[in-house]
Amino acid sequence: MLDLPEKIIIFDTEYTCWPGSLKRNWSGPNEYQEIVQIGAILADTKKFIELDSLDLLIRPVKNLILSDYFIDLTGITQKDIGQRGIPYNEALLKFFSWCRDYPISSFGGDEEVLKENCGLINIPFLFSKSQFIDLIKVFKKYIPDADKYQSGAIMSAFGKKSIIRLHNALNDARILLDGLRELSGRI
Repeated sequence: MLDLPEKIIIFDTEYTCWPGSLKRNWSGPNEYQEIVQIGAILADTKKFIELDSLDLLIRPVKNLILSDYFIDLTGITQKDIGQRGIPYNEALLKFFSWCRDYPISSFGGDEEVLKENCGLINIPFLFSKSQFIDLIKVFKKYIPDADKYQSGAIMSAFGKKSIIRLHNALNDARILLDGLRELSGRI
């Protein structure tokens, strides 16, 4: 049995990127980790089922034009952002309201990117640090090298491949739930 609350939010983010930006830790000129997508699910961690979901697209303000690299990686296009994108402050409020009082989890601290984006547009960070669970720590209890995987690739730790597109925040949240289900079945 995994040591998790019975119901949790599992979320992931996709943010602006360019070739080499990860390796440079977004230190190149005008490289900001501007969130373009927040994907989240409400999960039952006893039955490992999805109870609800949220998928938000956000219009960047520092880098208005998405890089070809980002588009190829995520499948999110400039047209998608133009049609469905909302301002970050609006997205954060929707996410905050949707999360209610549930514990919120991500793989590797995506809450820090949320917080960084608040700083980019000078708005308060609405969440409490105590609300967050880092799923890397949950996986590392049983898979010592879990931190070498990205959220959407965690199934590789079990010798399996996900059948849904990686680098889509909502899909990656669902893949994390699949990984927790797989982990639970092995402990």
